[in-house]
Amino acid sequence: MLRLVPPGLSWPLSLRRPNILRPDAAPPLFDQSALNYESLEDCCDPSSSSCSAMSLYSFNSERDTATFVHNANGRKFNKLNPLYKLPSDQPEFSRHDKQHELLKSALGGHLYPAPELVESVLSNIPNRRKAILDLGSGSGAWCIEMANKFEHADVVGVDLVANASRPTPSNCRFEFDDINLGLSHYYNQFDLVHSRAVVNGIDDFTRYVEDIVGCLRPGGVAILVEGDWRPYREDKITPYPLAGLGGNEGSWWGRICFEAFELMKKRGSSIDGGDEVEKGLHHPLLRDNQTASYFVPLGPWAIGDTEDYTADLKKQGQLMAENAKEFTGALSHLFEDAGLQSEVVSSWLDNVNADLENDKIHQYVKYRYAWGIKKTSEVAE
Repeated sequence: MLRLVPPGLSWPLSLRRPNILRPDAAPPLFDQSALNYESLEDCCDPSSSSCSAMSLYSFNSERDTATFVHNANGRKFNKLNPLYKLPSDQPEFSRHDKQHELLKSALGGHLYPAPELVESVLSNIPNRRKAILDLGSGSGAWCIEMANKFEHADVVGVDLVANASRPTPSNCRFEFDDINLGLSHYYNQFDLVHSRAVVNGIDDFTRYVEDIVGCLRPGGVAILVEGDWRPYREDKITPYPLAGLGGNEGSWWGRICFEAFELMKKRGSSIDGGDEVEKGLHHPLLRDNQTASYFVPLGPWAIGDTEDYTADLKKQGQLMAENAKEFTGALSHLFEDAGLQSEVVSSWLDNVNADLENDKIHQYVKYRYAWGIKKTSEVAE
């Protein structure tokens, strides 16, 4: 993994050495020899159990970014993980920020579900710093807010390409990594592991959950969040029909998400891991497993039972509509790689935008949450 630096600056970064990758893992997709190793040196005490996983590298974002990203269709994409076909650039980070804000609003202003549980687990204890891991940190907004809220905790965000555009608190850092390569170097180090909207880049969801549990200290909490590609009617039960498949009505947002879902699955993605999240984290080392679903209006049409709730719903709906437009536009590279004609994709995108501007089409987007506590004994009960 590589620790992130601000644009144009250099400081030490952690680089995953090849010898600690899973034995069955594919070789790195980028040429590590392309990195400038003039400042490479050991970054940890040789007696440390984590020493084999880390080394120092002075990474310069202006000089070395091309090693980790490539350009296509005017957007930047990661080079580490071929499954993840969404962009890794500032417009995408801006979309992440909108998703972050709408989910925070849906959670009543919280950064996580079960706030009493999470805040109890992260409460300050003398002589023991708490630690938080965010897998798929995206724009970094969640990490930075958690670091500001829990100043007594160290926050680590991991992503294929992390966002270097915003300042970070001293107790927060970001690292480049493909989490499909394994997380054993993080085992038993964190009180909270948070994962949001990553399954489209995961190749083995069961193994991923195993790694998340492994990263937790006993008594720590795992939280997974994944969206549902299916839009729902106002009853929040019935999926909205897909457009373009016959019938007089249908959701073009749902149709384009369905097409992307099928392509990602064919490419080897565990995109259906979101359905597993909805079922709960049934791992033998987790207890008190809980789930919850939050429905966000796709557009500012929903009305609540109070003025304040209506204002919240309109905020969520507006952010979700903007997020949806940007998300579907970001899928163009995936569709192009699959050989779809650009005219077809452009037509789909136009139809999505038209639907989102039609205030008579009322759809909800569902986000699924699951969380559980690691047992204090490594022996499954």
